Amino acid sequence: MDNTYQIIRDGYSIRHCSRFPSRHPCRKLLSCDFSSDGKIVASGGETAKKHGAKPFICNVESLDSVTTSESHSSTIFDVRFQPGSTIFATSSADKTVKLWDAKKRVLCNVVGHTGTVRSLDFLPLGGILCSSDTCDVIKVWDLNQRVMMKNFMAGSLVRFQPGSGKLLAVANQNVITILEYPSLVFTNSLQGHVKNICSLCWDVTRQTIASVSEDCVSVWSLSMDGKRFQSVIFHPRHRNVLVVSGFQCMELWTLGYGKIHHIRASSSSFTGLAACTGDEFIASTTTSNDSESMVNISK
Repeated sequence: MDNTYQIIRDGYSIRHCSRFPSRHPCRKLLSCDFSSDGKIVASGGETAKKHGAKPFICNVESLDSVTTSESHSSTIFDVRFQPGSTIFATSSADKTVKLWDAKKRVLCNVVGHTGTVRSLDFLPLGGILCSSDTCDVIKVWDLNQRVMMKNFMAGSLVRFQPGSGKLLAVANQNVITILEYPSLVFTNSLQGHVKNICSLCWDVTRQTIASVSEDCVSVWSLSMDGKRFQSVIFHPRHRNVLVVSGFQCMELWTLGYGKIHHIRASSSSFTGLAACTGDEFIASTTTSNDSESMVNISK
């Protein structure tokens, strides 16, 4: 077993603990998710020829793994656990969403789309599943009543805000839309990616979203009206502090403590950052609404 360490920063590391080779013929695993207690990982991906796409379930404590007996007829794109439960859902190119119980290892329920189901997510409070397809159709399902509650056009990737689930982030090509839930009222549009967004997630503070496209990673702060950050450096004086800048804002992030200090910049957009470790200066480039560009020196 490979237990090599990758040092990211003083005091921080990623250690390889275990691996679970898939027992089912599979070209590539594409998605995985932890159960709320961290004891189970469910995954899914592309199917091999003449084989259905079967979820692969791994027990982190016992190191046991199993492939489900039932399967999707085509590629599994997304896997998500229902909070506080062993139930998880899978979305597939076969235009279906399937629900599974990781302990019973049997299919619980099936719901359908008319297009390839690209993404899904459970409402953190439970009982509700949101799924989206490549036709940008989003369906909201009541799992207790087993009925579809809502059906609307918005995008192909969905993620609920952690904890309350009061916001739903939806990615449509290269734009993220923030909707209130359950009213689905539009609250914000996050624009900045050039290529289509492949994945997005919320942080535990419920105020920051990270998104990734083929050649770009973006971090968005909802507390700063959803503006995208454009540049980042380590503070030249404080090794555990990141200086992050973007549209009309600059922030100091303290690593390991989750502390964020916001610095407003009125009408200016911070477009670049540089640090001088010798003199401990910070240089920033800004552009105002009237197209005036400037280099700023801070300490």
